[in-house]
Amino acid sequence: MTTNETPRGTIEISPTAIATLVAHAVLQTYGVVGMASPSLASDIAASITRDPNRGVEVHIDDSQVIIDVYIVIEYSTRIASVANSLINSVRYTVEQSIGVPVSQVNVHVEGLRVSRTK
Repeated sequence: MTTNETPRGTIEISPTAIATLVAHAVLQTYGVVGMASPSLASDIAASITRDPNRGVEVHIDDSQVIIDVYIVIEYSTRIASVANSLINSVRYTVEQSIGVPVSQVNVHVEGLRVSRTK
C-alpha cells in the first residue's frame, strides 16, 4: 500500500487501484490488443481478458512502485516501439495520478495477434 502524508491526513493507495490505472493506460497504447495473464502464458487464446487487473502486477517496496505488465500485441507492429510507448504511458499516468515515482515498468510480451483483413 502506498501512503502519502499530508497536513490534513493520510492517503493510502492500494495496489489494486494502481493496477486499474495501469490497465487503462496499457489498453490505450497503440499496438496493444489485450492483456495476458502470467499464469496462463502458455495458452494465449485463453489468457486474453477484459478484467482490468489481470495482466498487471504491482509491487510496492519501501516507497518504490514496480509494475509488471503482461500484454498481447498486434502482429506487424514494432515490439520495442510498443513497449517503450507503453512504459512511458504507464509511468506518466501513475506518477500524475498518485504522485509517487515509478521505479520500474517491466513489459512482458506474451504473444502476438494477427488481425484478419479482407
